[in-house]
Amino acid sequence: MSYSMSDLLQLVVAEGASDLHIRTNVPPVIRVHGILHRVEGPPLKPEDTEELMRSITSEEHIQSTRERGGADFGFAFGDAARFRVSVFKEKGNFAMVLRQIPSKLLT
Repeated sequence: MSYSMSDLLQLVVAEGASDLHIRTNVPPVIRVHGILHRVEGPPLKPEDTEELMRSITSEEHIQSTRERGGADFGFAFGDAARFRVSVFKEKGNFAMVLRQIPSKLLT
């Protein structure tokens, strides 16, 4: 696989992206200032998408996705960032969206 979740999340943090979209048949996509940008690299295969999903998803949430079609949870990327994660099935394959949670509240 050409991508690691750690590298993708580092890119999200470095670019100040709000979202990371992971689905099959396209490269990962980040949202920066409302504009979607494909990450340079090959499209994700179903097994790539599942491997990325499994790297941050508990077995409980994977089972929930299989049974109910989706799961939502929080994920901390070390001290660098926190994310709200939505895992779901799309056309029979796993997909996910990670939204970065701001570390400072906006006033």
